[in-house]
Amino acid sequence: MTRGFDFHPEAQAELFAEVDWYDEREVGVGERFEVAVRAAIDAAVDSPESWAVWPGWEREPVVRSMGVSDFPHRVVYFVHDDLLIIVAVAHAKRRPGYWRERVAST
Repeated sequence: MTRGFDFHPEAQAELFAEVDWYDEREVGVGERFEVAVRAAIDAAVDSPESWAVWPGWEREPVVRSMGVSDFPHRVVYFVHDDLLIIVAVAHAKRRPGYWRERVAST
């Protein structure tokens, strides 16, 4: 069981950028997005092995992802020393796997 989480710096920047992007379109949507991302992270922290392994990922650490409710995004993460490391808050339809180098740098 994991005990907490941490963001790769670029993943945290993605989260903030997406919150801003949604808020520019409609006030309050950015906050709803952030709450949905936090809910996905909390679920992953509670049960990190419940979510799908990233398709085609066949090395350590095991990278998994979880969808963000009501938004076309995924939280991409792996577990290291009982800590969930978030490597991306990625749009589900754009640039799949762009974050792969972050796994090695974490």
